[in-house]
Amino acid sequence: MELRITSRETVKPSSLSKYHLQPYKLCLFDQFTPMTYVSLVIFYRTPLLHNSNSNLTYLKNSLSETLNLFYPLSGKTKDNLYVDDFDAGVTYMEAEVSCSMAEFFKLGQTDLLNELVPFPPLRNEVVEASPKREVLIPHVVGFQVNVFECGGIALGTSFSHKVADAGTMSHFLKAWATISSRHHSASSDQDGIITGPNCSHASLVFPPLNSVPQKYKTTTEKMWFNKKSLVTKRVVFDENSIAVLKDLAKSDQVLRPSRNDVLTCFIWKHASIAAATAKGRKARPSVAGLAVNLRPRMKSKLALDNSIGNLFWWTRSATVPDVRTVGISELVRVMRESLVSFNESVKRSEESDDVGLAMVSEYYDAMETWFESRETDYYIFTNWSGFYSEVDFGWGKPVWIGAHGRIGGERFMKVQMLVEIPGGKGVEAFLTLEEDEMVVLEKDPKFLEFASFNPQYVPGGD
Repeated sequence: MELRITSRETVKPSSLSKYHLQPYKLCLFDQFTPMTYVSLVIFYRTPLLHNSNSNLTYLKNSLSETLNLFYPLSGKTKDNLYVDDFDAGVTYMEAEVSCSMAEFFKLGQTDLLNELVPFPPLRNEVVEASPKREVLIPHVVGFQVNVFECGGIALGTSFSHKVADAGTMSHFLKAWATISSRHHSASSDQDGIITGPNCSHASLVFPPLNSVPQKYKTTTEKMWFNKKSLVTKRVVFDENSIAVLKDLAKSDQVLRPSRNDVLTCFIWKHASIAAATAKGRKARPSVAGLAVNLRPRMKSKLALDNSIGNLFWWTRSATVPDVRTVGISELVRVMRESLVSFNESVKRSEESDDVGLAMVSEYYDAMETWFESRETDYYIFTNWSGFYSEVDFGWGKPVWIGAHGRIGGERFMKVQMLVEIPGGKGVEAFLTLEEDEMVVLEKDPKFLEFASFNPQYVPGGD
């Protein structure tokens, strides 16, 4: 595959109002999230568009209009406290891909996803260029519109995790898609209601600290950028495999395990076994952390449903001494208990004076214990199912949603990302492990009984 960038520019909000003059305050969870870009690539069937860049003008114009609503994503972060300079804009690129979308899928190379986004995914963007620790980051958000031969578009998105989580970007993309579909088709039936974001409630419910304690900065660095020689592989679980795993995961404590329950615990178990095998040691204690959306869990008088920012935090599962001796049903029970504990922590936090800080402190204290012992495997799981499958720019719903290839340069955490296959045909997992661990996992017959490494993707539906 060859890719040629045909245009690169900065798109700014078309009409910032006087209400945008006040800085946008970061919330507590924004402050504890590092400067790193998260990638997302959404594939669409479209008419033949290459060599007709004027056909994409509506996409760029509607992006400018959408930024009027989501103006913090068009600004610059300052001092880990707020965002201002909302006229800074976002990166917008267009590119031509020298193959058809079908040929791209046949290549089956996960790392090629990184060519379709503006910025490298999940690396540490903080550069200590001077004693002032200058942060060199171009824009908070970037987009790359990749046009394939014979039709088809892959919309690549890079968003800074400092100011946005998956819920924020889902909200943004749905609004942009609705505005864009109105722009390019006067007869479009994409006339859904555009729900603007709430840009104030997150920092009111979770007030930021004047400064983050150094010990927490150190823990954040260890947590996010702690591993080396990582690789990312795409793994597919079809409907039948998921159904069998659900049956295996049932217990008196969890009668109806969810799809997310069973896949998370299945991957957790076999990744831990692979780590022990690759390192030639006994299995050691293993911990799984889940990224959990706080929006539906908070009972605050200030609704968070449409709030932007990082409104998620991590569950802290019980440490499992040796996953080889634990069945998937027991791991699901442990995972469910961690969610119950998390919800109780949210409730306690809401009742305290420092909303959110208790959750952060509790989690970071546990992280420090694990880091000090150097004898615990730690895995992060995030589930994107339901966030992006309905984003329709007037081209129809996505035919495929990709995450990323190799991440973090040489340093990041072992993150496992679940993405639903459009049409409800199963789930894809983008697994990131150390290279020697991945080699073991790829040969694990008990893992391969339910999972397929990088099978050719053939989009279905209309």
